[in-house]
Amino acid sequence: MFPRLLTLLPLALPLYLVRFNVGFLPTTLLELALVGLLIAFTLTEGVPGWKRGWARLGSWRWPIVAWFAATLVAVIISPSIWTGLGLWRAYVLEPLFVFVLLAAVIRTEVEARDLRRSLYATVVIVVAWSAVQFATGKGIPHPWDVAILAGRRATGPFPYPNALSLFVAPIGAWAFCLWLQDRKRLFSLLTAIVSLVGIILARSNGGFIALFVVSTIAMLLHRRARLIAIGSGVILAITAYAIAPIRMKVMGVLAFKEWSGKVRLIMWRETWEMLKAHPIAGAGFGGYPIVFKPFHKATFIEIFQYPHNILLNLWSETGLLGIAAFVWIAGTWTRLAVQRRDFCVIAPLLAILIQGLVDVPYFKNDLAIVFWMLAFLTTFSFSPDKEARVI
Repeated sequence: MFPRLLTLLPLALPLYLVRFNVGFLPTTLLELALVGLLIAFTLTEGVPGWKRGWARLGSWRWPIVAWFAATLVAVIISPSIWTGLGLWRAYVLEPLFVFVLLAAVIRTEVEARDLRRSLYATVVIVVAWSAVQFATGKGIPHPWDVAILAGRRATGPFPYPNALSLFVAPIGAWAFCLWLQDRKRLFSLLTAIVSLVGIILARSNGGFIALFVVSTIAMLLHRRARLIAIGSGVILAITAYAIAPIRMKVMGVLAFKEWSGKVRLIMWRETWEMLKAHPIAGAGFGGYPIVFKPFHKATFIEIFQYPHNILLNLWSETGLLGIAAFVWIAGTWTRLAVQRRDFCVIAPLLAILIQGLVDVPYFKNDLAIVFWMLAFLTTFSFSPDKEARVI
């Protein structure tokens, strides 16, 4: 029962958008589903079930202990402990419980394949939603609900366009890499293509660059696709240089001359000033908007929840301890990829890190769970099953 329930979990991720209170406690429909799943597993499997999952984590155990401890310290020093505790519950505690639960329950190739398919299906659903939005202009929040030629940006079920891109880019990058390894995995190819469509509909420069870079590296490392990657790169470079509007667009994005780029540069400079005043602890979990406020001089720009850069996000939210713990997590993921000599293992992490240069790829209910799902699916080994087959 539990493998089947867990393989359906990706489809429930957008349910974090359904928010309400249970008594005085704010929660989401996704959180209630997770709590129900964890309680059911505990009642069925008990402590031995959790011990089994913990034992199977192997080299992941100490990095996640460090992440758990560092973020909990960040909650304690937060200027708003209640807010920080709520965010920590959604971004750290629950995703780590899911990680251990996956390790305890998902054992065979068939079960892992079904979980991967569910991730793929979720991408297809949210991008199909986005396509309808983009075509009709309905259901897109302001200010992205303008005419297509004026720069309409789809969001899917999410509240802003980059949330769509952040969700689909790492899954799409991983799917493309898996398809290169085995051309029979047509669902992987479809997911990669659909992810690209979603990123285009969201008009996300960061998502496009992340997907493009990871896919290009995957092709360069694949003997049969190497010449295609090199040839395509040369053609794209010549085209971008020869056609002035494209050249100006690319240069504007890379030089942060567009409005979103200028906003980020201002935000990063001001965040740096804040971090110089709080270099060790940062702002505390959920404390960035409060601690940042005295350092915010460009008042024509709103104060965001995070500074939209993965290093600054981690530093401001979790301090130097949190950065060290996250580096340990990324290093563990990378080491396992090197041991297996398989770029596909690290492909989703690389996409997350690249997009994270200009965005917030982890501190969000669905993204935190996707992060640990991808870590599980790419770095764990699964026992053979006679029913296993490629897709």
